[in-house]
Amino acid sequence: MATDPAPAPHSDSPALYTARVENTAGTAGHVRIRDTAAVELAAPGPEATGEISLPTGGPKPTATGFNPEQFLAMAWSTCLGETLRVVLTEHGLDRESSVSVEVGMHRDPLGGFRFLPRALVSIEDLDPVRAREMAEAAHARCPVSKLLRGQGEPLLELVVEE
Repeated sequence: MATDPAPAPHSDSPALYTARVENTAGTAGHVRIRDTAAVELAAPGPEATGEISLPTGGPKPTATGFNPEQFLAMAWSTCLGETLRVVLTEHGLDRESSVSVEVGMHRDPLGGFRFLPRALVSIEDLDPVRAREMAEAAHARCPVSKLLRGQGEPLLELVVEE
């Protein structure tokens, strides 16, 4: 049963670009990113340092790298997906679940651009009322959800190299 944990963000203009990502199994699972046909990931070579370098690109399906919309969608879908798994377990509900996130990029009337994220939660074999309760409980606890609601102040620090 799919349920939308919050009213969809609203914009009077259509999205200029929308990133779509789905997480299954929270932090123990994986994310599936749509519109990445042009992105190539290389396997670590024999001199692997424990680092992964991901290519970045602009907000378009043909970009040669990942964009901020996709990274935000990956972060929120994974965090909310894991929080949902914890909430379901705490309530004794052994159910499969997934979280799909869409992050639309819109023109901001005040200048520049803004993101309008939306999470779509799916919980297997759970009545809609109970599913909404579980999704809302996870959304209330998820650290990325909190940040997106303005609960938490991002810090900007300047690093001056001498």
